[in-house]
Amino acid sequence: MDGRRRVFLAALLALAASGCRLDVSPSEEEARILRIIVMPTPEGGLDPASSEGLDRLSRAAGTQLVHVRPMSGGGHVLVTAEPVPLSRIEAILQRLAADPAIAYAEEDRRVTHQSPE
Repeated sequence: MDGRRRVFLAALLALAASGCRLDVSPSEEEARILRIIVMPTPEGGLDPASSEGLDRLSRAAGTQLVHVRPMSGGGHVLVTAEPVPLSRIEAILQRLAADPAIAYAEEDRRVTHQSPE
C-alpha cells in the first residue's frame, strides 16, 4: 500500500471514529425499492389488488405502487415501482396509514428469530 492510500484510509478511519457524518447531497442519497404490507379496514371497501385501489394507494403514498400478492388474513404486499430515497420511507408509510380505508401500513421486512445464548 502506498503512502497516499494509507493517509486516505487513516483519515477515513479517524472520521468514522469521531462520529462525524459526511453530508450526502439528495441526488447521492441511497434509494431502494420499498416493500409494504397494507391491511385494509373491513368497512373501507378498498381492494389493493384492483387497479382503482392501487391508484388510490399510489396517490396516498405519493409514489407509484405495484401489487405483489395478497396475504392470508386480508393483508396485501405492495412495492414501489421505482427506488425511493431512504429519507422518504417513513413519510410514505405515514401517508398510507393516514388513509381511513387502511387499518395499518408497515414496511415488509424479513425478521429472524435469535435465541438467547
